[in-house]
Amino acid sequence: MSKRGALLANERGSAHVLLFALLAAVFGVLLFVTSIEWMLQSANKTKSKLALDRAAHAAAVHVDLTEAAFGRLAWDEDAGRAEFDRFMRLNFGLGADGRPTDGSWLEFPPVVHRLEFVEAPAYPATIRRTVVTHEGERTETTRHVDVTVYGPSVVAIVEVHQRVRGEPEPIVLSSVASVRFR
Repeated sequence: MSKRGALLANERGSAHVLLFALLAAVFGVLLFVTSIEWMLQSANKTKSKLALDRAAHAAAVHVDLTEAAFGRLAWDEDAGRAEFDRFMRLNFGLGADGRPTDGSWLEFPPVVHRLEFVEAPAYPATIRRTVVTHEGERTETTRHVDVTVYGPSVVAIVEVHQRVRGEPEPIVLSSVASVRFR
């Protein structure tokens, strides 16, 4: 066998190596894109949860002072709801109509499913609520939200939308803020 024939015989399988390298590169790019998308979703979800927590706390601060004079702890619902709405607009970058303004990380307005004062006979207590997103549509989804309260509390359940693989996906977030004498 000549030298040239021996060299060609040693190059067998090089197409397989090239094909596997190409597949590894494609897999690496897909993994990178998926990782970036997941990190952006996680960052937006964390930012939204913190903004919701601040709004729920602002709502829980409002105690009915007349009831407090008699030693009873009661939430002033009107003032609490107004403060919740104000902080939602400020924290999420929403306009007066509830739609995201320029500079907001949200593309769609958040949907407030629940904002309520909860009490239980004994604490800690687990409160379970059911939320239906996109009711009556083909993308209808039922979510069950369990929260633990350690005293009379304001519970807020809000739906925000984030893009997942290009489609808006509803993400249900909950927040609990204890109502206390301040």
